[in-house]
Amino acid sequence: MKSITLLLLMFFASETLALTMGDAINVAGRQRMLSQRITQSFILTGIQPENVRYQKQLRKCVAEFQVNLDNLLKMREASPLMRDLIDVREQWNTFKPVATGPVSKKNAAKLNDISITLLTAAHRYVGKLEKLANSSNAELVNISGRQRMLSQRIAKNYLAYYWQIDDGEALQNLYSDLAEYELMLKYLKESDINTDDILRKILKTEGHLEYASKGFDGDMTLKGDRLIFVITGTTDIMLRNMDEITRMYAKLLDTQDIAIR
Repeated sequence: MKSITLLLLMFFASETLALTMGDAINVAGRQRMLSQRITQSFILTGIQPENVRYQKQLRKCVAEFQVNLDNLLKMREASPLMRDLIDVREQWNTFKPVATGPVSKKNAAKLNDISITLLTAAHRYVGKLEKLANSSNAELVNISGRQRMLSQRIAKNYLAYYWQIDDGEALQNLYSDLAEYELMLKYLKESDINTDDILRKILKTEGHLEYASKGFDGDMTLKGDRLIFVITGTTDIMLRNMDEITRMYAKLLDTQDIAIR
């Protein structure tokens, strides 16, 4: 009984733990990514309804977005930006019922459209958090965090094109995102605050980007479900790499804040 009580106390303590500014930019940045990953998972569920993995992924991402939003709303240091965060919440309240509703091509197209509005609101909030932090390191947290979103939007746009739920722009948007991803990865690689670990992760991500691009360009002999598996798998690795890089940049930002104090 005592052990259960202790676990409950630890759980509630972790839920109310204050976010640092580095944490906040990281978490708020994940919301951008989740808006695209949820949409991607929804489409994948429609393409392969027998694959329970995508259904679990969809539920997990929806739950994470909600938890992240609740934690950001508790952050006192970012209270001047509350109006912007409430806007994110309002867009989420429109997005969530569709994301958790019946899966169909019609609903996938609707969710894809709404995801753009949610992403825009989330991105606006992250940008204002970066300015509030007033640190050059905050920009790196923001940019690397955006790379996570791009990896998932790249995959989402490919799936929208594959399932024919887009308005004809998905493939064009995909290549635009690939170009931006490559450009910003180069920008991060040239940062003079990079540690050896960060640089190593960036170089690995460059390799995965090149591999994914071959699939989009038709250089792979794979087709159909197998190509979907390879592309989503590769962009997921890109996501994980950039998530670790973002955490490292966030830690550098928090270390700088402590040093200034």
